[in-house]
Amino acid sequence: MRKSFIGIGILLSVVGLLMLFSPDAWIKAVVIIVGIAAILNGIFNLFQLRNMILDRSYKRTILIRGIISIIIGLIAVIMPLTVAASIWAIMLYILAGYLIISSILELYATIKIKNSGLDTKPFYGEIIGSTVLAIVLLLMSTKGFGLILIRILGILVILFGIGIIFWEYKNKKKSDFQD
Repeated sequence: MRKSFIGIGILLSVVGLLMLFSPDAWIKAVVIIVGIAAILNGIFNLFQLRNMILDRSYKRTILIRGIISIIIGLIAVIMPLTVAASIWAIMLYILAGYLIISSILELYATIKIKNSGLDTKPFYGEIIGSTVLAIVLLLMSTKGFGLILIRILGILVILFGIGIIFWEYKNKKKSDFQD
């Protein structure tokens, strides 16, 4: 039995319980987490991705994307912590808009990278993930439906966490008690 998978199952179950019983706190946490991810993504764009190919329009696109990511990320982390609760809904819209624009810019950059002959498979996941997350943030911004959606997702996360624990317990070997 792999203890790390048991730990992941427990962690997912706890996250699911948070989503189920405290969806407002979950939304706040998601805004801050997406903000931190945007900052890190912007830094990565500026220092790594921008230098992948020598095309000027590609470099300019990645520079703009990186700067926007850092600015939106900082706003998403700092502003909600200092302003009233109404800013959370606004930040959900801002983050969703940022993710949609970021997906479009990433798609353009991926086309440029592909034209230069480099592998583009790693970038498709980010494009799809950003688009899906934008849709989820937009759905979460509608108070009633968003809370219902989060609670449903919470139940699914709990079930997934319990499923991981059950799977690991059921498939354990008698001598397998290491990580």
